Amino acid sequence: MTDSNEITENSGELDPRFENIAAYILDALDDEEERVAVEALIEADSAARAEFDELTEAAALLAIAVPTVTPPARLKARILELATSSPVPGPGPLAPMVSNTEPSPATRWSRIFQSGYAVSAAAAVLVLVAVGALGIQNNRLGDEIDLLRSDLNVEAEAVASLRADLSATLLDSETRVASMKGDMDQMEDEVGATAAMVVHQEEMVSELAIANAALRVALRDQSWMTYVAMKEDYRVESWLDDNQAVSSASGIFAVRVIGNEAVFQVNGLERPKNGFAYTLWLLGNGDPIAVTQFEVSEIGSATVAFLLPAPFFQYSSLVVTQERIDSVGSQPSDVQFLSADAN
Repeated sequence: MTDSNEITENSGELDPRFENIAAYILDALDDEEERVAVEALIEADSAARAEFDELTEAAALLAIAVPTVTPPARLKARILELATSSPVPGPGPLAPMVSNTEPSPATRWSRIFQSGYAVSAAAAVLVLVAVGALGIQNNRLGDEIDLLRSDLNVEAEAVASLRADLSATLLDSETRVASMKGDMDQMEDEVGATAAMVVHQEEMVSELAIANAALRVALRDQSWMTYVAMKEDYRVESWLDDNQAVSSASGIFAVRVIGNEAVFQVNGLERPKNGFAYTLWLLGNGDPIAVTQFEVSEIGSATVAFLLPAPFFQYSSLVVTQERIDSVGSQPSDVQFLSADAN
């Protein structure tokens, strides 16, 4: 009686249960579940174990039988074309069955290699080898893609870090610019305040100068009035001022009530030129008379007492000029610093 394995072997068909054993031997199974299923089948089924041993030996014989050649560029297409176009010899007459003893794997696969099945088997194994090579290549490409993806992730992290650094730098620059702008605004405010203060100080100086001039005039007038009040026997006869706008000086002329004593007091005259002195003239009673020459102090004041050559009512006016110290002429100079009417 012939079993199912012998019928499968004699008919040239492979048991469907063993379809993954060849791929398992060639390490072409990518699915882990299929590998586990094949290993469990080999352990549990003696026929599957025998098939595994036979295919393992066949793979070794195939490596010896097939010469080493360089595969062409279109290996896969050629192999598929060969596998589909090679004639498969029909089954021969059944040999009489002498015994139920199963032939050894070496004997059976030797007959297969000697028969026309060798070409088809070789083509099938080459297809499996090519598929395995393609799987390995795909695995390598997957690894390379994963490596590239990892490199891209690293580059993305570096770009994100650079973007963060750039954002921080821009934020710091904007903060510094805003701070500098605030400092500049504060400096402009301080400069404006300083300029306003300078203008105010200049105004104050100008006002102080005016007040000082008024104070000097008031002090001058007060001093003259005090002098006259102390000298009750003197009578103020004339106030002298600068009618020609030569200077801002002024003077007072007082005469004693009894006698010909006179006092002349002046304020605000500049120091005379070298070799000259201020000279007081009495006019209107004959020729002009230079009654006295005097020097002024650093503040331009002087008090001079002298005797009148004639009663004061005989004169019409008084003038003050600058004349040479060593030679006073008979007529006063044209420039009159002070002048006043006698009456």
